[in-house]
Amino acid sequence: MSKINLLSFFSFMVFLGCANTYKLEKTSDFTFSESYYSSWSSGVSGGKSGFNIFLIITKNSKFNDDKNKLEGIYFKGKYVKLKYQGLNKYQAFIKEKNNSETLKSEDYPKNKTVTTKQEKIPFILKNNEAVIRYSINEKQHYIKIILTKKKTIDFPM
Repeated sequence: MSKINLLSFFSFMVFLGCANTYKLEKTSDFTFSESYYSSWSSGVSGGKSGFNIFLIITKNSKFNDDKNKLEGIYFKGKYVKLKYQGLNKYQAFIKEKNNSETLKSEDYPKNKTVTTKQEKIPFILKNNEAVIRYSINEKQHYIKIILTKKKTIDFPM
């Protein structure tokens, strides 16, 4: 009888350990009047690139007090903190590593291009989907949003 109890206890603990702590909310106390991103590049060969993310919360949202905070955003395989810019505006910057690196080594007789791996995030997101991490009374919440892509104007150097 004690073996059955012990087995039940371990099965229950495994079940608890596998529970998803990143549950996406279906609704939230705030809405965005605008949510978009733009990509940028340093313009130099082998230089860095990344994304600027902009979120503007509607003024009539219930999300305007000290107990509620937008904390960060998951986008394009990365997590970054959101920065409050005033007037219900938030912004985030994602810097990508160089798109490729050239390695010179005895193991590689010719120069070989190695692509960098993206870090794992706890959500499966499509190309323009993002997940906002926010807290209400210090309890973590997550909600999926769609970011539209805005083109930037390229200037010749």
